[in-house]
Amino acid sequence: MDFYKIFSFVAIIIIISNSAFCQVNKEIFEFEYNDIKYNGLIELPNQKARGLIVLVPGHGPTDFVEGADYSELRSFFNESGFTVCIWDKAGCGKSEGTYNHNQSIDSSAKEAIAAISKIKSLNVSGSNQIGLWGISRAGWICPLIIEQDSSIAFWITVSGTDQFENSRYMLEANLRAENRSESEINVLMREWDYYQKILVRGGESYENFLNGISNLMKDSYFNSNNFQFSEEIFKTVQNAYQNNGTSYDDSTNLAIMVNDFENKLSSIDIPVLAIFGERDTQIDWKKTQIIYKKTIRSNSKADLTIRTFPNCNHTIQKCKSGGVNENLEKFGYAVCDGYYDAMHMWLNKLPLTQNKRY
Repeated sequence: MDFYKIFSFVAIIIIISNSAFCQVNKEIFEFEYNDIKYNGLIELPNQKARGLIVLVPGHGPTDFVEGADYSELRSFFNESGFTVCIWDKAGCGKSEGTYNHNQSIDSSAKEAIAAISKIKSLNVSGSNQIGLWGISRAGWICPLIIEQDSSIAFWITVSGTDQFENSRYMLEANLRAENRSESEINVLMREWDYYQKILVRGGESYENFLNGISNLMKDSYFNSNNFQFSEEIFKTVQNAYQNNGTSYDDSTNLAIMVNDFENKLSSIDIPVLAIFGERDTQIDWKKTQIIYKKTIRSNSKADLTIRTFPNCNHTIQKCKSGGVNENLEKFGYAVCDGYYDAMHMWLNKLPLTQNKRY
């Protein structure tokens, strides 16, 4: 159980800055979660806000307050008439604590709920209509936020997830993006399945384990750092897999990231826009799309819209292969045509005059 308490305050520092689209009023705000003080921004449009959008990022450190992370996206939402709320993760920017790449999904959701609670207490413009925009890992976090906070009015999910961690799909998709032969991919994936099974379930000696993953460990994509499994490391990693409190799927041995995930999705009763890049090599977007249709669309109170974009990667950028090692310089690191238009049209159709979930 994740015990926490929230004490928060706001430092009223107002900054006026020019964005790519419009002038935006920025207010620094702070909140506390799990005894850590977080530092964030409230970015207000130059008009009465239609609503407020909380950005929920994926894995990795952030630099929102002093840097320019997601600056184009933030400007787009402001120009569309929405207040934007963002904050830096622990140990990033001016947020206290230490960055934890392995922060649990449940903890990340409660952190976001603490931020939203502070925003509500400040009576920020648009906070009577709060929506979520989340990418990648946020596909696990946002359903927990929606489940625990009945004020959430809408959700934009980008490159959303199924219930399992994505390492197997990511390996296979990136091997294919690197134009490996199907026979080579089959060998490496069989070895990966064995690798995952022994780390999660045990049942083999160290020597047999090494023999069973000999091709995998020599593969340039899987083992780009030429990592070597000593017997001590093997036992340490195996112990970590087996004693970290994580549940694993019996057939795939993949970690279950959110228990009862499909039921949580089925309980969502708000408008949802799901956006996917068809060259995504990090999440199985086709599988996620099927799950969303099965769950969210089954709720008569929900409204699911799905948009997919060809030649777009995990972050909805223009690409050729979508591989994680692809150099996107020749595409100018540009977002895909129609991405912002899809969100703009969908947001304009939202019934934001009254939040019926209260």
